[in-house]
Amino acid sequence: MIPQLVSEKHFMRVNGINSTIQSIVQFAAPAAAGVILTFYTLRTTLLIDIVTAMVGIGLLSCIAIPKQCERVIGNSTTEDAVEEATVLRELISGVKYAFSDRFLRNLLLLNGVFIFLCVPAGFLATLFVSRTYGDSYTYFTIVELVGFAGMTVGGLLMGTWGGFKSRIKTLMTGLFAFGVLAIGMGAVKIFIVYLVFMFVYGIALTMIQTATTTLLQEKSKPEMTGRVFGFFGAIYSAALPLGMVVFGPMADVIPMQWIMIGSGAALIVLGIVYSGNRNG
Repeated sequence: MIPQLVSEKHFMRVNGINSTIQSIVQFAAPAAAGVILTFYTLRTTLLIDIVTAMVGIGLLSCIAIPKQCERVIGNSTTEDAVEEATVLRELISGVKYAFSDRFLRNLLLLNGVFIFLCVPAGFLATLFVSRTYGDSYTYFTIVELVGFAGMTVGGLLMGTWGGFKSRIKTLMTGLFAFGVLAIGMGAVKIFIVYLVFMFVYGIALTMIQTATTTLLQEKSKPEMTGRVFGFFGAIYSAALPLGMVVFGPMADVIPMQWIMIGSGAALIVLGIVYSGNRNG
């Protein structure tokens, strides 16, 4: 929807602001739910959820969204053909379009491998902290807070700065920083230093996500943007659990420090391999 409401030159800034809002919501929602459940029943909590959803839908309904050009399905451009298209056909057409474009194909594959490799340092952070610094809820809470704070600051940074003029440069900077920080977090033994790395790690993550989203918006045809982002979401949904399946059991055999250092090094290699694509 953002490409329909915002001019292309402001994509990066708006995506950065959107990332900030998402980070704040991810941080605040569980805390708010906990407070509400402490004082009210589950039924009341669900009612609040329904009311807030209605408010959000109501606000969205007030936004005038420009009509998008008709999508092409096979040899037909009629509205009836669009209505008859199934979700599966939409996804398949999006995959075909994405893989027919060299830039989009490489960017989506990069994102999939990135999500897979960021699992050890990002999504297994609690396991790493418990094994390295101690099994303490205080440590777990601080790590989560610092991570979300980094993502929020990263979103604000991208919203105000807008990244480098070259989207690829912004993406590569975030990717290389992400890899170096993953290595650093796996190598350090001091918890405070680990938290500093985690904070900057959150900023780098937001840079990568914002740059990737912006590039997909800019490089996709308007009538295919929705399908490309559908495929983009499918890649995320597949790469994340795959990383959990691979690195979770691996952590019971290989020290987490080695896994994090290895994944960080792999991310740097990934950036070097992709950096040859300078079409952005």
